[in-house]
Amino acid sequence: MTVFVGEHDQWRHEPLHLAVLGYLKDHGCAGATVTRGIAGFGSHTRGTTSVLVEIPSDLPIVVTVVDQPEKIDEYARHVAGMLSGGAIAVEDTDVQFCSAGFQGGVPDVAVADVMARTPDVVSPETPLATLVQTLLESDHTVLPVVDADRRVLGVIGDHDLLRAGVTSASLSLHRVADPTTLATLLRDLGARSEVVGDAMTTPAITVRETARLRDAAHLMHVRGVKRIPVVDARDRLVGVLARLDILSCIAEGHPRPTTTRGHALPLDHRRVSEVMDASAPAVTETTPLADVVDTLLDSDAKRIVVVDDVGRLAGVIVDTDILARVEPEERPSVFTMLRSRWSRDADRRVRRVYGQRAADVMTSPALSVRDDAPVIEALRISALHHVKRLPVVDTDGRPIGMVSRLALLAASLALESDPTHSR
Repeated sequence: MTVFVGEHDQWRHEPLHLAVLGYLKDHGCAGATVTRGIAGFGSHTRGTTSVLVEIPSDLPIVVTVVDQPEKIDEYARHVAGMLSGGAIAVEDTDVQFCSAGFQGGVPDVAVADVMARTPDVVSPETPLATLVQTLLESDHTVLPVVDADRRVLGVIGDHDLLRAGVTSASLSLHRVADPTTLATLLRDLGARSEVVGDAMTTPAITVRETARLRDAAHLMHVRGVKRIPVVDARDRLVGVLARLDILSCIAEGHPRPTTTRGHALPLDHRRVSEVMDASAPAVTETTPLADVVDTLLDSDAKRIVVVDDVGRLAGVIVDTDILARVEPEERPSVFTMLRSRWSRDADRRVRRVYGQRAADVMTSPALSVRDDAPVIEALRISALHHVKRLPVVDTDGRPIGMVSRLALLAASLALESDPTHSR
């Protein structure tokens, strides 16, 4: 976007070009430059020049703005209302290099520009049965705990419930468990007197809505949290920032190259092979279900890859895949097995599930990324498809590792991350 104004144009007693620049900066614009012309004219002005022998006149000022199309449209509408003359021109452009708007790969915007503004919340007095029901119906596993004035007192989620013995398996497993198992959990919780305040983590780690996204991302990475409450100047909850929100923002704000270039943008420098976890537990398509579960339970990542008869990636299995895709009558036994590893009864029942192989429960085709791909490519796939851990394959399509959201966020922050601690 190019804005043409006069040197003497004003907006609320401030030079117009500075007012436009201030608006753009406050709204997270990727970049803008003000240029003072040496000569020019408009349809309603006479010719002007900066020749020293003439009386100083109203020289042209040009504000050049570069950002994503949808943001440019928003800026243009607002800036047009500030102009009493001049012109605004908008055109497509090919960004071949950009560093000013990125610090270590994270766009230089405020947390308020990225956060979710209407998060679910609970109070310390909320019954645990109500909390679990809310979490089971949502797509996340952590909620802020607030008081009557929406001040954040703590957070509560899947890990807190497991630690307190409220649940004996992750909520992701409960979501795909058989109806009887789920009904039993909610009935048992409803008969208990515990409330959220008995199990929550306090104090909560929070971030201000005016904080820069990079600083919030760094805090989340260092403290190992996936979702963080966002507060205003009075410490009242105004939103929640998730790791996925940050990765999506990076993916949307990172320019896609349309021409070949000899230089690299941030996050194009590093390759997936540099940030992946080189361990990738694998089974074959014909591996029996019982052996699949053994391999899965031994994996810290709670997911394994499935390879075909020549070792190429055929699919991916996570614990919820198994529970959701086995025969309904076998789900209670499989749930018990995944919850507390093998019991004799679960072992006996699962081994009787004839015909159940890895190929029967895997997700296929599986999303993957090449080991020689730039990190930004893996980040885009993870953000677009909501994949927490992405298989990494070599040039022949053989799995050689996994890359996690945590590792991708660390790469975006130009930090080192231990990929074995990624979830």
